[in-house]
Amino acid sequence: MQPRTNPAQPLDIALLAYDNANAVDVFGTLQVFATAGIIFESQHGSSAYQTRLIGLQKGEIRLATGTTVVCDGSLDELAGQTPDTLLIAGGSPAPELACDPAIIERIGQTIADIPRVASICSGAFLLAATGVLHQRRATTHWARYDLFRERFPSVDLVIDEIFTEDGKYACSAGVSAGMDLALHLVEADFGRRLALATAREMVLFYQRPGGQNQFSTLTGLREAASPALQKIQSWISDNLSQPLDVLSLAERSAMSVRHFSRKFREETGLTPARYVALCRLHHARLQLESGTDSIKRIAGHCGYADAEIMRRAFIRELNVSPSEYRQRFSRF
Repeated sequence: MQPRTNPAQPLDIALLAYDNANAVDVFGTLQVFATAGIIFESQHGSSAYQTRLIGLQKGEIRLATGTTVVCDGSLDELAGQTPDTLLIAGGSPAPELACDPAIIERIGQTIADIPRVASICSGAFLLAATGVLHQRRATTHWARYDLFRERFPSVDLVIDEIFTEDGKYACSAGVSAGMDLALHLVEADFGRRLALATAREMVLFYQRPGGQNQFSTLTGLREAASPALQKIQSWISDNLSQPLDVLSLAERSAMSVRHFSRKFREETGLTPARYVALCRLHHARLQLESGTDSIKRIAGHCGYADAEIMRRAFIRELNVSPSEYRQRFSRF
């Protein structure tokens, strides 16, 4: 889709929520589009977006914060008022709602004619349950990975990206990643300049790329099932300053490189090299958050050849430098 410059009418963004949906999924994501619309109108004299909140039924919903909001319409009403984009909020009830055939049938029928559909956080359960993510790339909150895999084995679950796009369907990971995805959609609609201005106005990082890991304590690193590989994972964490190539790890596990690589990926979802890279990044982040050592010293502790290589890893994965990361997340 080519970015627009002056739409004949504002793009219609509808967000589907329900009782106990995450408030940030609702307000944070819609605020990105609302802010982009205000900026666009100040520059061009016309509106970029109109937003509306949709419930499973008409009336009020009570969000996870206890806040009660009145929906602008219901899911069934979308059939005659097709939005340009439908967003599906996440929340603790999402996996259970995804098991309700009546709800999933209604969502499936509704999204068929909508040009762009995106889930936020655990909203991916509702989207996947319709079947549209079959053999497509998708993501969800890291704490729901195992349940999602169990429920939807045919979906290509991506565990190291904060949002995915596959055809007309997009998914964001952890709660705040919904705002990252919204900024990405603003860029797709109206160009990078508006997305940057929106991020600046909302004091958000732009752009955390889709390939960035979620800013979670666990960074999506999954514990292996077998004791042998659990032992290797512990050894990796305790010896990040050592060479951790696949050959040395396989030898330590008393396995062939091929067998070790296959087993490691089966049990963790990552190649050994990718796991080591994320582990180094995770420990570097922790030291930047909670310590006062120099960036050069942290780089050495975490197995980076020098501070520049660590800086490149941060830029590649997080789109921020180590010093910028420390400024934002340091406890000191």
